[in-house]
Amino acid sequence: MSEGGNHDLDPIDPSTAQQLYLDHKASQAIEKTVQGHRYRTNHFVRWCDEKGINNMNDLTGRHIHEYRLWRKEDGDLNAVSLQTQMSTIRVFLRWCGSIEAVDPNLYTKVMVPQVPPEEQQRDELLEKDRAEEILSYLSNFYYASIKHVLLALLWETGIRIGAAKSLDLQDINLEDEFLRFSHRPETGTPLKMGLVANDLWQSHRV
Repeated sequence: MSEGGNHDLDPIDPSTAQQLYLDHKASQAIEKTVQGHRYRTNHFVRWCDEKGINNMNDLTGRHIHEYRLWRKEDGDLNAVSLQTQMSTIRVFLRWCGSIEAVDPNLYTKVMVPQVPPEEQQRDELLEKDRAEEILSYLSNFYYASIKHVLLALLWETGIRIGAAKSLDLQDINLEDEFLRFSHRPETGTPLKMGLVANDLWQSHRV
């Protein structure tokens, strides 16, 4: 029986729950993705320790709300970063619900900030763990889709979106595995400042 008196849950401390979750994650995601989830759930485990929460069974919606406020202040997070952090906690708690560690509906109490499109498109670097998490998801569920290929291309090369849009079939050499970027203003696909990329980029298999 849990300390909170819920007979349907099995007692488990936050640190153990986190490790079991990461072991599960490692069976279906790349190492970098697991590292990202470890980093973000580490803060949750630290918060539980500070609050004296030794049993995941005791967590309530109020606790999750308190954690969100604490994490925002503790990490001085902007809306985008807080969205990423809380999205991971939501996934973590949903998994915990599947092993009777928390109320199975607790994850629905996680308030993930909704970020306006204009804020999502700010000139900020995409965090490495977040990018690899997205690529892993696309690889598993949308393999070789336009979204998958485009993000892989942008992430691996660092090119501008406009440069990616300028690519044509004749620019792709599958045998030698490279791409060539050409300035074609007449087709509506010019390169920034009219530059032609003479350097070849060795392709990344997606």
